[in-house]
Amino acid sequence: MATPRISMRGPNDLLESTIFIDRVGNRITAATAPSVGEQACLVMPSSLAADAGIYGDFPVPADYSSAPKIRITYILDGAPGASDVVQFGYRDRAVADNESADGTYAAEKTGSSTVGSSGDNYGDEDVVVEEITLTAGDYAAGDRVFYYLYYDNGSVTFGGDVLVIDLEFEYST
Repeated sequence: MATPRISMRGPNDLLESTIFIDRVGNRITAATAPSVGEQACLVMPSSLAADAGIYGDFPVPADYSSAPKIRITYILDGAPGASDVVQFGYRDRAVADNESADGTYAAEKTGSSTVGSSGDNYGDEDVVVEEITLTAGDYAAGDRVFYYLYYDNGSVTFGGDVLVIDLEFEYST
């Protein structure tokens, strides 16, 4: 059973006003170009007063079978404390052809990591991959998924910024 991934980013993405696009090199000390510093990222700042994120949509691939997950790849911009937590929330609505897109998103699903030394022991400028497991029965091949992925401010204790470099939908065929 293969586990392919597709990008969730697309032309319909809408960033909330406190989330912005920047060069990685403007946020961390990057090596001399060419390097990761020349790439773009979504900055989810530590100064958020409330949850904030990105609205988007993507198609469920024709070979989708089961085991859906959201994968968020990000860089820590700051040194985490021993028990600091980073958490993302995710809500969506999957609709089929000839089905109304205008409906309330499903209940929140979350993914979190203890990024400091008492957890996964990440450091400043480390790459982290976070996964959010979804409910297989909520999706079918050919659906269009409308989503809201956000930095879950109420659960985050990490004091630095999070630089999101990839959002992917992973599934089994």
